Amino acid sequence: MFADNDRISARQLKRQMVLTFLGPLILFQAGDTAAGGGNALLSLLLGTVLLTAWVFLLTGTAEVWAAPEQFLGIPGKWVWAAVSLSFLGLSGSVLLEQITGAVQRYLLSSLPRPVLGAAFLGAAFLGMGRSIQRRGRLAELCYPWILGIFCLLFLLGAAHFRGVDLASLGPLEADRICGGTVRLFALGMAFCLLPMSLVRVRGEKDVFPVLRRGIWLLLLVTLGAAAVLLGVYGRKGVEELEYPILHLMTGTSLPGGFTGRFEIIWLAVLLFAMLFTLGSMLSCGGRICGEKSAGFRGSLLLGLAMWLGSFLQWEGEALSRFYYQLIRDIYLPLFLGMGLLAVWVKRRSGNEKKNEEQEAG
Repeated sequence: MFADNDRISARQLKRQMVLTFLGPLILFQAGDTAAGGGNALLSLLLGTVLLTAWVFLLTGTAEVWAAPEQFLGIPGKWVWAAVSLSFLGLSGSVLLEQITGAVQRYLLSSLPRPVLGAAFLGAAFLGMGRSIQRRGRLAELCYPWILGIFCLLFLLGAAHFRGVDLASLGPLEADRICGGTVRLFALGMAFCLLPMSLVRVRGEKDVFPVLRRGIWLLLLVTLGAAAVLLGVYGRKGVEELEYPILHLMTGTSLPGGFTGRFEIIWLAVLLFAMLFTLGSMLSCGGRICGEKSAGFRGSLLLGLAMWLGSFLQWEGEALSRFYYQLIRDIYLPLFLGMGLLAVWVKRRSGNEKKNEEQEAG
């Protein structure tokens, strides 16, 4: 289906996946996990197990999403495209809203958020790469540096570690654990778009063990960040901070004090990780819309929708206020339904081919 020069390795796909999710997990999920105490920590573990099982199920449906018109028909293809693109637009809008708010507060307070959002999207659009190989090489190059710098941040932050008060983590409550697990699983529905890339991976049948290692690496990084935040600020301190990881960055520097604004380096690395996330969304949207000019126009329109949505408000509340409710009530059942449909269609297609081979033999 694809030429060999339009394929990437499983390791490159894993590194793209890790870099795509790394920034949002560190900026948002680590703080939420630390503030949620023991219930949130256990929810994170259980949610990751569910997502890993879901990715395992989806890896067998790569052929369906590579050619949805062939397996699902034209109506099914358009439904899938509409759901996926609207999900990317909504998620990108919320992510851009949060990023521009953080940058305006900690770095460039004089610039209005629409201008910051346009600049950030422009950078993500230019660096998104219309070739999957280009993004694979970029991920291969940046992966050790980005991950290493974040690990260095956590090590330096751990120097201020005052210990974790286990009593402050609170008692375990089944309803809160279940709710947190569902929340993480719902927010992880972006993994449903992963099968689109699997058909362009060399040795795609053996890709799941590599992706599983990537998922559990993301879990370890998130748990490590949450543990450092708890040890430095305590659970109550984390609850009072809007962006706990950014506070950790502003209070962390290399020994010797050779630079007075070392936190700018941390912020720059975090922003680069977020750029990779937005670039992945735009690239994925382009592939959904088609190849060449259609994909380019699709990415451009998706970026415009993200920019408009980033300062959209409803009754005085930003879009992020309703994000989880929209994902849980609309996109979670839709993606689950489409995923299970793809599994059924793939299995039926396999059975038909097997019967044909038996009849031919």
